[in-house]
Amino acid sequence: MNNYLIDIPCKFECLNRFMLGQFITIRFLEFSGFSAKRHAFAEMGRSLVSGWKAPGLVFSKHLGTGAGNGFSIWPNFGLYAWLGVWESPEHASKFFQQDVRWLSFSSASKRITGWDAIPLKGKGTWNGKQPFDFKVQKSVWDGTVAVITRASIRWHKSLLFWWNVPSASKHLEGKQGLLYAKGVGEFPLLEQATFSLWESASNLDQFAYQSKEHAPMIKKTRQYDWYSEEMFVRMGVVRLVASR
Repeated sequence: MNNYLIDIPCKFECLNRFMLGQFITIRFLEFSGFSAKRHAFAEMGRSLVSGWKAPGLVFSKHLGTGAGNGFSIWPNFGLYAWLGVWESPEHASKFFQQDVRWLSFSSASKRITGWDAIPLKGKGTWNGKQPFDFKVQKSVWDGTVAVITRASIRWHKSLLFWWNVPSASKHLEGKQGLLYAKGVGEFPLLEQATFSLWESASNLDQFAYQSKEHAPMIKKTRQYDWYSEEMFVRMGVVRLVASR
């Protein structure tokens, strides 16, 4: 399976920053047929026991998705997500072209999509780690942006959380500037995240800080304290990826 890359136009300054610092890759892999889905599910289980390792790979997560738009307690065995944080674009490129484990996993898929990006800003931790380096990115990003929001849900508050998820995810659909959004997770019900792609930072900010539908969910999060750990990461997208 070949990948084609769509570079997103940006000013010379952003291209310079793209080459200087940390590099983020997000991939969505689709599988069809029982054999391919079984292979994908087995690799997901393997990743929980034996994490991904490669030269220049700072941090990685192999994630399942929920049914529908991903915000569901029911799994989608035909779609998985993969996040990699790299020391450089060169390390990422070599991995996708040569890593035996990745090639075995991805070759069973029927389609791969995603994006490459650089970290802009963020806060919080993921399993006690903050792997993203925001020191290089100083100025305002004027192009496509993507966001990771993730949380560990307190087990005794998981029912309350999932009771509120359908209404919250419904308000995300159709928002101006939203190109893609998918709910993903490591462990069913308790380790959840959202990957979303936006046309611009202004579109994202309008939803995050001005949307009347989003505000109640933020209020409930603080009121019920249902997360034991949280992370938010904003990234500047430099390339879209799709298979053919």
